[in-house]
Parts: sequence; structure tokens; C-alpha cells
Amino acid sequence: MIVFNAAATPTKSPRLQTWTDEYLTWDPDDFGGIKEIQIHISNIWQPDMVLFTSISELFTRHFDTDAIVSYDGTVVALQFSVVQSTCTIDATFFPYDEQTCQMKFASWTYHGGYLDVLPSNESNIERFINNGEWLLGDMDIKRNVAHYVCCDEPFPDVTYTLHFKRRSNFYVMNIIFPSFLASILICVGFYLPSDSGERITLCVTSILSQFVFLTIVSSYMPPTTENIPHIQRFLFSLISMGVASAFVMASSLNMHFQNPGCEKVPDWLRKFAFSFLSRIGCTRSRLTPKPTKQQSNAYLNHEEFINDVSNNHKMPYEHPVENISLSPSQKNDCDENDPEEQQRRLREWREVARILDRAYLSIYSLILIILTAMYIFYIPVMALASHDEKGYHGGEQHGGSLGTL
Repeated sequence: MIVFNAAATPTKSPRLQTWTDEYLTWDPDDFGGIKEIQIHISNIWQPDMVLFTSISELFTRHFDTDAIVSYDGTVVALQFSVVQSTCTIDATFFPYDEQTCQMKFASWTYHGGYLDVLPSNESNIERFINNGEWLLGDMDIKRNVAHYVCCDEPFPDVTYTLHFKRRSNFYVMNIIFPSFLASILICVGFYLPSDSGERITLCVTSILSQFVFLTIVSSYMPPTTENIPHIQRFLFSLISMGVASAFVMASSLNMHFQNPGCEKVPDWLRKFAFSFLSRIGCTRSRLTPKPTKQQSNAYLNHEEFINDVSNNHKMPYEHPVENISLSPSQKNDCDENDPEEQQRRLREWREVARILDRAYLSIYSLILIILTAMYIFYIPVMALASHDEKGYHGGEQHGGSLGTL
């Protein structure tokens, strides 16, 4: 039986694959004390070790290198390779996610009766090259024995479990913060006066920029429907808020630009805007209050007194004028033809639109700050708690990557 040792990146010796071949032994005394020779790898037997999760198009048994053979049958194959493996990616907490990738190495044709696979004690992650996107936190090594349907014999394998943590600073500085700044344009749009004509433009620009950021985020993640990343929910929330802002902005502009013969503001809308929305927007009405009922009665009594005086001193040829009562529709027509009444209605509509803008500005700013703070501070805590529930407690972190995720 041939014993095969699989080592990832050893610390003391650069061994990659080591096995014992009993047919490659000799006595050093018979050959002038030679204990080690170099032989081309194609001239000796080597195990058909494969990566079960490989996505490489070609299977290469060996590279054009030499193997180191010792007198006791130990063969060391110093072969470089680029490992491409498939891994299940859970991007729920992107870019604060931590991924686990398993790579299973075993013989394709030799069962446990002919070849046994053992993990090397020198396997470690200290020689991994630093990577700008991923941090390698830990590497677990486990030997398994599998039984397949085709054969009754056991097939041993060695499984390397790599734990990666994504570096999130790049995505926070290039996606989250710019998206937050683009959303502030909507706040600027509601703060601008309605006569500026640039409010809808700022709103549409912000919505389009959110779609651009959403496209960039989608390019970094694999297409899957199992989990919806929180960053996509965050961007969808910003887009939804932008669309709602466009509707509110269109409504306020419609109120602001009323025709001179417009209807008066409904009582429920006047009360809702001046009593409730003004408190939310931290503002107050700028309209001059109407005369009270007492002031109107005093004005009418004064007018009746003037009429009585004039009636007592009327000329002989004057005839008394009869009181004419107008219907509500006729009175409303008279009010519409009154320029002062028309201006008062226009000012009232514009004041309602201004209060609506200020109230929505306060609500939008509060929701925007809460969403951004939650994604920057709360989502990383959720990601850490979720990863701890899976049983992984990474120790010292090393930069680097093994293969292609």
C-alpha cells in the first residue's frame, strides 16, 4: 500500500506532494553513498490526485518538473498549480460577508486498499500571498473516508476548509458613501424653491445614480436566488424613497402652480397642513390670518350704523335699497372674480405646498440617516453574530487566497 501525504504550504520544506513508493528503494552503500536523486516526473509513477470541486477544463497529472526520490522510497513532487474550485457563496451580508470554501483532494481510481491519503502536519497558511479583497482567517484539515455506489472499497480523501473574510473598506468608500451622497440630492431638491425649475432634475439624477450603484454591486456577486443581500435591499430602499419623493415633489409643484381661477384649499387639507405637517417640518404658516367672527360682526355693525345715518339724511328723491341675498354658487362666482380673493387662494395653495415640502424633507432625511447608519453599524454586527452561530471562530487572519473563488 502506498501512503500519500498532502501538504498545503509547509513551513520548513517546500513540499507539495509526498508519497512512498516501495519500488524506488536502494541501498546507498551500493551506489557510492547516494541517498537522493532527481528524476523527471513522467518517468515514475505518481498518484492521480484530483480536486473533486475543480472547474478546470483539463486534468493534468503532472507538470514538466523533476521529482526528488530518496533511497527509502520517499518521493517529493515540487509542483506548482493554480487551483480553481467551486464554492457556495452566501452574499447576504455583502460586503461584510465571510465565506467558507471546501476543497476535497482524493484519488480518482485508487481505493483505500491501494492508496491511503493522509494530511500533512506541516500544512499551514503562513505562506499565502496577501490579497487586497480577502482575508484568510483559518484553514481546517480533515481526513474523510467515503463509500460510493460504484465500489465496495473505501476511498479516503483530505478536505481543506478555508475561511475567508471580505475586506469591506473598498465597498463602503466606493458604493455606500457615494450612494448616500447621491440620496442627499433629493434633500437639496426639496429645499430649493419651486420656482427654480431644477427639483425634478435632481430627483431623477439621484434615482439613476442608485441604479448605477445597484448594477455595480450585482457585478460583484454570483447570480443566485437563495438569499437577497442586504446591500441590494438598501439600494432598493433608496430607489423607492426616490420614486416616492418624485410623486411628492410633483404634488407640491402642482399645488404651487395653480391657475388664478383655482378652487380654495379644502378644509381638511388646510387643517392637515397647518396643524400637523407644519410641526413635522418645524415651520409655521406665513399667511395673514383671516378676520375673526367678532371682527366681522363689528365691521358689519359699523356698516349698519353708517347706513342708518345715511338713511336719516337721505334726499327726497332717494328710494330705499332692498336687501339682496346671494346663493352660495353666486357668492363663489363673485369670490372667483375678486382679484384679492384669487391672490389669497394662490398664496394659500403655495403655503400648503411649502409646508408639504418641509415636512417630507424632515421625514426623508430621518429615514435616510437611519438606513445608512443601520447598514454601516448594525449589519456588520449581524454578520458577525451569524458567522458565530455557524461555529467558526477565526483566530489570526492572514491575507491571501488559494485558487479562484
